[in-house]
Amino acid sequence: MLYPNKILLFLLLYSCLVLLSVYFMQYFLGMEPCELCVIQRYPYYIILLLCSLSQYLYIKKITSYVLKILYAVGFFSACGLIIAIYHVGIENFLWKNIYTCSDQLSGNNISVANLLDGINEIATSCSEPIELMGISIATYNIISNLFMILLIIYGIYKTE
Repeated sequence: MLYPNKILLFLLLYSCLVLLSVYFMQYFLGMEPCELCVIQRYPYYIILLLCSLSQYLYIKKITSYVLKILYAVGFFSACGLIIAIYHVGIENFLWKNIYTCSDQLSGNNISVANLLDGINEIATSCSEPIELMGISIATYNIISNLFMILLIIYGIYKTE
């Protein structure tokens, strides 16, 4: 049972690092996220909570739930991967966004008065990616989730 706990501890620290990074980019570098970027954070919050719970249980010598928590973390990493793939597809115009952030003005009565009234309400577009070193943040998120899933598979394999 040592491998799953070490992996969950690593994923706890890794999730903290990912969330701190995106908040740093948002609040200190001024990179405003679109709605899908914000939604991609949700699996990390859940993973953070689950990994924290696993560490608490490990300290209390309750190790019977560690492997179940590892499976749950794997599930939420897979959810994060699906959201990130969806977002990258929108960024690369592979499919149209079914969510609200991409085409907010389509179908509206567009006039100068309407645009000036609602200019502050328009969110960042999902089809205009924020990039670091030529790679979008959503693409980095795909890599991140794949990394976590592979690490979890390794932990499960070593346990069984």
